[in-house]
Amino acid sequence: MRLTKKTLCYSVLISAVLMAFVVVYFCFMMPSLYVDYAKKDDLKSVVDVQKGYMKNRSYKGLTVKNPTGSMSVEIPLSGDTVYIAGKNFRITVQADEPELKEFLQEIQQAFSSGDDMEDIQLPDIDKDRMKSIFNLNKESLKDLPVNIHLEADEDLNDDSFKEKKVKTHVISDNIIVFEGGIIDDTNEYTSYIAAGRTSDALILSFLPVMTPQMNEITPVVLSSLPMLMAVVFLIVLIASRMFSRKIVIPVIRLAQYAEEVKMAGHMEIEPLSVTSKDEIGELGATLNELYGQLRLQYQALEQKNQALAQENKRQEVFLRASSHQLKTPVTAALLLVEGMMNEVGKYKDTQKYLPQVKQQLKIMQKIVEDILYLNHCTEHMEKESFDLKGLADEIVLGYQVQASTNNLTFRIEGASGPVCTDRDMLKKIVDNLVSNAVSYTPAGNLIQVTLEEKCLKIFNHGGHIEESLLPDIYEPFVSSDVQKKGRGLGLYILSYYAQILGCDVKIVNESGGVLAILRIP
Repeated sequence: MRLTKKTLCYSVLISAVLMAFVVVYFCFMMPSLYVDYAKKDDLKSVVDVQKGYMKNRSYKGLTVKNPTGSMSVEIPLSGDTVYIAGKNFRITVQADEPELKEFLQEIQQAFSSGDDMEDIQLPDIDKDRMKSIFNLNKESLKDLPVNIHLEADEDLNDDSFKEKKVKTHVISDNIIVFEGGIIDDTNEYTSYIAAGRTSDALILSFLPVMTPQMNEITPVVLSSLPMLMAVVFLIVLIASRMFSRKIVIPVIRLAQYAEEVKMAGHMEIEPLSVTSKDEIGELGATLNELYGQLRLQYQALEQKNQALAQENKRQEVFLRASSHQLKTPVTAALLLVEGMMNEVGKYKDTQKYLPQVKQQLKIMQKIVEDILYLNHCTEHMEKESFDLKGLADEIVLGYQVQASTNNLTFRIEGASGPVCTDRDMLKKIVDNLVSNAVSYTPAGNLIQVTLEEKCLKIFNHGGHIEESLLPDIYEPFVSSDVQKKGRGLGLYILSYYAQILGCDVKIVNESGGVLAILRIP
């Protein structure tokens, strides 16, 4: 399953779980939370009304939750007057009956005695006394313009209403709220009575409310659930689609980039553009670093392979050339030895031809030494500091006898400071240059050796190299004089040693001779 489908499946599953949670929350938790909130809000409303009226002695500027049913009663701590106020009215009540005045005074004394509302001891309220105080006989109603006839519902029994447990809320030292009510089969009625005392009056605030039931809220919630679920599900799907694209598209780009890296081979490709700072961005940056390291390792491996191929080719060419060159001295030595052993003609004179056999053996020894040293030098190269002039003097001294035989003259000029390189390998290079100068300089001419700072120049007067041979002069078996039976490997070996040491060798035709320039790093 592809990542997009997986993300979609996960999103659908998460949406289903979320919908189940929403249904449970709205059906079971939210109604109870709303009812609890409504009760707290009712309590807060009556407290706000009580505080506001105690401060301003008016409903002006107060927010009343039930303006038609709420009111405040202000009982001054002295006097026979009582004030009743609401949102849109204010009534002044004057007590005229002696019994009513006496009851009012008892209340005033009770609320004047205690420091806190909790310390107040209310007077006992006798039911019969209250009836006598508020008894309205028929005579008192004769002057009314209407006839009032009050009848009680006999079918109304005590089982129709159930009383709620009375709660007392102590808001502060001067404010107490009493919460009580009744419950019938369908509704719950709650009345809040806030009692507070100021320095000159007792204030009672009344707030009757109908408390919502959970079974009233649940149908409303259930009716809105289908639309709510559809909207939430749609939002989740759209968000999931956008999120999956944000995740999948970078992953696809990473996969394509990895495929390009795999197919690129030795070709270089552009690094992946990374803009995000999340884990995918870190993965892209890591892929770029990995490709960079692989690219460097691949290039290093290519260079090693090329160097190894060149080394294999060099060894193959050198061994073939050496084998070919060994044939001549071996054959010559065998013929000389066989002629002396059989005492054939002039070869009876062994004293004369034994030195020639020795010379052929030395040639073979030199070839074998070159083979061994060529394989040994790359593994055991040791750099040291030494004087280049001393090396040049040593090599030129070794060719003095051969040069005098051909009536050649050496001249060494200039001076060079110390150089730091492998002395034996550099000696092979200089020896080859001097050997070629001696071999290819016409008799009676001058070989001039000039020393400069990390540079050695050899100019053999009278020498010349065909221009067509110059580009291939460092290849094996290339010689400018076919009459001389050299091996044709000297400059090939010289070029190999110079490459190892990092030296620069240049051989050019100059006016009147051939100039060889060796520059040492």
